[in-house]
Amino acid sequence: MIKKIIVISSLVSSLLQAQMSEKGFFVGVDGSTSSVNIAYAKSGSGITTSNYESDDRVRPISLKFGYQYYFTRVYARVNSSKNYVDKTLERYEVENQVIELNIDFSPIFYMQESQEWNIRGVFGLGVGINKSALVRYDARLDAIGTNLDPILNTQTQHNMEYGYNIGLISEFDFGLSAEIGYRFRYGLLTEFSDKDGANEATFTLSTGELYLGFNYLF
Repeated sequence: MIKKIIVISSLVSSLLQAQMSEKGFFVGVDGSTSSVNIAYAKSGSGITTSNYESDDRVRPISLKFGYQYYFTRVYARVNSSKNYVDKTLERYEVENQVIELNIDFSPIFYMQESQEWNIRGVFGLGVGINKSALVRYDARLDAIGTNLDPILNTQTQHNMEYGYNIGLISEFDFGLSAEIGYRFRYGLLTEFSDKDGANEATFTLSTGELYLGFNYLF
């Protein structure tokens, strides 16, 4: 029993000692594959087309910059611009970019005896802005009731998105780490109404993103 306590105490001591130097600014880049679901919904007095959903798949690149303080990471993440295409009825295409703030809890799961390498878990939350614009649409998309005037606002909109991420990090003592994980995000992609404001339509977005990234801690 005493032997086990000594072993456990030694392990805890080594982990505490290891984390003492694990703080500072870091940068990173992620490559990912996102499964995208966009739900298109109308509401108002004269709806002539049904609500429907469309699935797409994109491969954005993300840049990260933030601060790591022992088991906590706080960082900004910016996606490369990507386009979501209506694969169901082929009636629209939305250009999108995500800018968000993340906070991760990243405990050590395994520490090499020499303390040159470890494995961390990642449990995080993110909230941010969908910067979106409707760059292509079919006239049938905005045929609400008898009002056939264009109702789509093609200007860039900024709407909220939020979600979580889980993963693993393989970290080396010289600052480089490799990260693999899964992100889920949900939010309002874009919305519009007709000129009288009697009818509205919204695009809501949910994404499941598998990512592989590399980070460097200064």
